[in-house]
Amino acid sequence: MTSPRGPIFDAHCHAGTWAAPDFLGQASDPGEVAGTLLRAGVSRALVMPTDQRDNAGLLEWARVYEGPLSLRIAMWVAPADNGLVEDVRSHRDQISALKIHPSFSRRRVTDPGFAPLLELAGELALPVIVHCGRWQEMASFRFAIEAARCHADTTFVLAHMGGDQPALVVGAAEAIAREGLRNAYLGTECVREYWAIQRALAIVGPERIVFGSDHNLHHPAVGLAIIDALGLAPQVERRILWDNAVALFG
Repeated sequence: MTSPRGPIFDAHCHAGTWAAPDFLGQASDPGEVAGTLLRAGVSRALVMPTDQRDNAGLLEWARVYEGPLSLRIAMWVAPADNGLVEDVRSHRDQISALKIHPSFSRRRVTDPGFAPLLELAGELALPVIVHCGRWQEMASFRFAIEAARCHADTTFVLAHMGGDQPALVVGAAEAIAREGLRNAYLGTECVREYWAIQRALAIVGPERIVFGSDHNLHHPAVGLAIIDALGLAPQVERRILWDNAVALFG
């Protein structure tokens, strides 16, 4: 399915049930996720597990899925997972990215426990999606920027555009521009203020911004409405909604 606006790649989706109390047991099985995305006009998606990190279940779904949605899978990784480096290697032909969530892992992305995974991601050409949030001591965009600087061969996507608040969004964009990082991108998931995206766009340009919805916690149609509010030129919108994600995730 193709939207009238052009193809859409949703580069940040979840399937499964959330364990974190804040999410009240929100759950969507993979089929429901695919249906919602397709109805919103999404034709390709990068799907990752919830905080239960059921990578195996998601990979099995992707293996047997025969619907019209073009799927890419991101493995959710944490330092405490024994044998994870070997597991990533063994599934390289099935996955397109790694997901790191410092808040749930209780470790910054710069923690030495993540280093082998970040090095492996660079070796295998797997982009790393890093949750950036309001918990600045653990999930600040500054740690993701530091990781991108230290691991120049690894591509990083800063989820929530660096933290899902205008000051953090603009701060993350300014840090990427200031550092001249060619391996750092901003994902739009959960950013509600269209003007914050607009300011980040003016700082880093459309080639550094990737559309994501954070479904099943947020609806892709809401994220797309915020992109619509920007009033972008068609070629700029296509870069954000499709071209950048295709280049990163295939």
